[in-house]
Amino acid sequence: TERGSGASVGIFCCTHPSPRQVSLFEVMFCDCCTGDEQDTADCVEGVPSALALMPTPMTAPVPPAAPVKRRLQWKMDPNIEGVQTLGIAILKTGCGLVVTSLTDGIVENHNKTATPADRVYPGDRIVACSGAFDSDSMAKKLSEAVEQWTVDVESMPSLEVVIPKQEGTQLGLSLSMRASSGTLAVAWVKAAGLAMEYNNTNPDDPIKTGMRIVAVNDIRADAHKMMQEMKEATTLRILLREGMLLASPR
Repeated sequence: TERGSGASVGIFCCTHPSPRQVSLFEVMFCDCCTGDEQDTADCVEGVPSALALMPTPMTAPVPPAAPVKRRLQWKMDPNIEGVQTLGIAILKTGCGLVVTSLTDGIVENHNKTATPADRVYPGDRIVACSGAFDSDSMAKKLSEAVEQWTVDVESMPSLEVVIPKQEGTQLGLSLSMRASSGTLAVAWVKAAGLAMEYNNTNPDDPIKTGMRIVAVNDIRADAHKMMQEMKEATTLRILLREGMLLASPR
């Protein structure tokens, strides 16, 4: 972790060697020099973890979706007690800083008042910070004690779905969870269940294998709480992102 005299940001010590696409399953098992265990959990139906992590064969290659870029300003607010750190962990790559997790801090405080399109979630990538563009310089900027950071953040396209749950029905999603990532990965969509019913009625915007759930109702950045919400809530408003942004599409 690198620290300035005021704000701080967690930085993983490994660097992604080259700008390339990294598969969902490689990401899930990458230690990123943290020493944390990767635990997995299945969806509400309880499919065995080993099966839930098996990749689903694809019938044809899918071209990578283009990331969406937006410019944000993160501000330190001295009037809010306890919000003196950025509260993000990042992974240095050859083409930016990937946000790997969020805790209470300046960025999460920004999320509380930002529009849904301007919120930051695990998997988003910082590509510029206050005039810096390479990973080392951006990380240094983020560790400095300043009142404001201007950042360019890229994210994969989002899909928001609303699924009313009914007694006796199953969601029909197998999910894998790495608790420290703050997201849930869609391992596959089952042939029977509410998720497949949604897909059948929304063929242009389906829930797909490899997507990551970044928010469930008003819960984000906490994989365990999102999983619990999916089990208990009667209506699910789920925000999904296309994969992870560990490298620029080639």
